[in-house]
Amino acid sequence: MGLEENKAVAQRLFDAINNGTLDELPQVVAPDVVDHNAVIFMQPEGPGGVEEGVRMLLQGFPDLHLTTQELLAEGDKVVARFTMSGTNTGDYRGLPAPTQEYFESEAIAILRIAGGRVAELRGTADRLGMLTQLGILPDLG
Repeated sequence: MGLEENKAVAQRLFDAINNGTLDELPQVVAPDVVDHNAVIFMQPEGPGGVEEGVRMLLQGFPDLHLTTQELLAEGDKVVARFTMSGTNTGDYRGLPAPTQEYFESEAIAILRIAGGRVAELRGTADRLGMLTQLGILPDLG
């Protein structure tokens, strides 16, 4: 696949999450995807972990939106810099109650594309900022 096709796969993943069309995830994410360091806080490991992590995140943040800032491609890899935002109105990782607070944080993911699907990924996100904005952790200034 070419660079533009690989970037389109990454964008299809974000679009599926944004639209809540999780039945499209198996078409975009390989069933044996290797996730080295999950962007999603406390995402389950192993096969199906990405899909389960997305479901978990959407349960806690039904209005979750990923805004692509940059997509860069080289070879079979795509680097995505994006903003995650949403309001905690549902259960999220066993918190006592939804905070009803909005968050917006930056994240970066490196995705390896094979056979038209995400086969491997690494990511990092501003979890401290997210948890602070949600009122779960105190603002340290």
